[in-house]
Amino acid sequence: MSKDRAAPFSKKHRRYWIPVTGGMILIGALNIGLGLCSFKSPVDPQHIELPLLHRDAGQSDANDTLGNADLPPDVMRAFAIKYPRIIPAGAKVNGAYFVISFPPGQAHAHATFSTDGTFVSED
Repeated sequence: MSKDRAAPFSKKHRRYWIPVTGGMILIGALNIGLGLCSFKSPVDPQHIELPLLHRDAGQSDANDTLGNADLPPDVMRAFAIKYPRIIPAGAKVNGAYFVISFPPGQAHAHATFSTDGTFVSED
């Protein structure tokens, strides 16, 4: 079977693109009309507040404090598996261990992991 090599907007294809374009415009107009007719503005909108940790611009971390990006991948992976849905607030190096701090309001204050990601303790 040979391929049709006619130009896309030729007389041969005009019988297809005019009804298709008109149909798409009609569908779009119907969608806009339905959306305008069925939209109801909220009576009492709810505001969602996210508890984010903000650091003061004047404060600086101690020399032995690490950010989340500075933690070794094995330690960060182990923390994420042990404590899903919790983002660490920071970490400190204590010899061969990483003491990871939890954000305020959590059940624990710190968790300790070894350099290979093995869980040691929590408090």
